[in-house]
Amino acid sequence: MGFKETMMGFAGKVSDTVDKGIETGKESYQKMSEKNRLNKEIKTLTAEVNDILLNVGRQIYNTDPNNAQFSAVFSDVRAKEDKIASDKQQLSLLDGNIICPACGAVVPKDSRICNQCGATIVAPESPAPEVIQAESVNVCVKCGATLPDGAKFCGKCGNPVA
Repeated sequence: MGFKETMMGFAGKVSDTVDKGIETGKESYQKMSEKNRLNKEIKTLTAEVNDILLNVGRQIYNTDPNNAQFSAVFSDVRAKEDKIASDKQQLSLLDGNIICPACGAVVPKDSRICNQCGATIVAPESPAPEVIQAESVNVCVKCGATLPDGAKFCGKCGNPVA
């Protein structure tokens, strides 16, 4: 066998090995793609099942919240709902808002009507301004805030001091 024949045989073996590697890689890629497709489908279907079960649980809770079979679970749900309402109220107050007493929606503190349910909102009474009896204390004629000596403008409302 000559050099040419040896090289042809070698090239043929290399070609066969490359073809085998390509085929193996192709099969691996197809297998990996199929596994990814199946994992995605499993994840989607699992999420759908969880949503269905969540809705079934909500329907049972809304239909019969005193169901004896689920009393312990529903009691826990009610406790958590109460805590959520309390946390929402605290968060609302920190943001300068108020909670609608009719529907629980968060509304701006100066609202008189709930923008979600239309209920009339009674504004919390603000404390009466402090009446200062001393003659030596300067008071803003517009808002009643105490003014420091020598003030040219009210620090609370910006009104010019006479």
